[in-house]
Amino acid sequence: MAESDKEKKTSSVYSYLWRKADKDGLLAKSHYERMQEVIPEQIIRGCRGLEVGSGCGCDTLSMAKANKSVMICSLELSDGIYETKDLCKGLPNVKLVKASAINLPFKDEIFDFAYSFGVLHHTIDPEKSLREIARVIKKEAHVFLYLYEDHSDNPIKYSAVKFVSLIRVFTLKVPSKILLILSYIASPFVVLFFSYPAKVMRRFSLTRKLSGNMPFNFGTHLFSVAGDIYDRFAAPIEHRYSRSQLTDLLRGCGFSDINITKLKGLAGWVTWGRRI
Repeated sequence: MAESDKEKKTSSVYSYLWRKADKDGLLAKSHYERMQEVIPEQIIRGCRGLEVGSGCGCDTLSMAKANKSVMICSLELSDGIYETKDLCKGLPNVKLVKASAINLPFKDEIFDFAYSFGVLHHTIDPEKSLREIARVIKKEAHVFLYLYEDHSDNPIKYSAVKFVSLIRVFTLKVPSKILLILSYIASPFVVLFFSYPAKVMRRFSLTRKLSGNMPFNFGTHLFSVAGDIYDRFAAPIEHRYSRSQLTDLLRGCGFSDINITKLKGLAGWVTWGRRI
């Protein structure tokens, strides 16, 4: 599949997901709030910020409502931007832009920070996307990202990722509507076999570390991981990183003071750095 076709497919896949998304569940605690819990400095700063890949707008809403003096520019490739428009209706400090992360339609050095949760690893060129972010934020400004990890240090999850990659060869050919239905059907089984056991294991010191190694250990109710399953099997592009690869990515795109940590109870990397 050509790169332009992959980007169009990505837009289509997520346009469908965001129309069907459980926004109440996402708003119960936004990704932005989860990120802020593990980042020991303020994400929102200055007077103008950029969110790259806003999905259906839950993080945009959370950031804008909590920081009314800061203009949040919410950028999204898919039709999720229209869900964001409805969700953020009446908020004067939200600006919506429908565009690709690899070609940001902004002048150089106009934003005081940039934020992106779970987006760059689905772009055709994450390095180019990050260079674009570096271009549009001011010198000394910070970027805050969540990206997939490759689980190379965890044999259980690494094997699961490889298994999912094999299945994706077939699921990428399945229409979005059918794949989302299958994801909802699969969700209760995934929660029962992985999420609930992990929750029990976290209560005991002897098994707490093992619970963190279990796939989908973050599920909260029977259908809570349906969107994540769809995301894993429907996205036409997926990049994953080790800790060292992530450091090299940020450093190569002009960032220093690079920090890397993880969210509570969720796989993946939280990273942030300062533009040189």
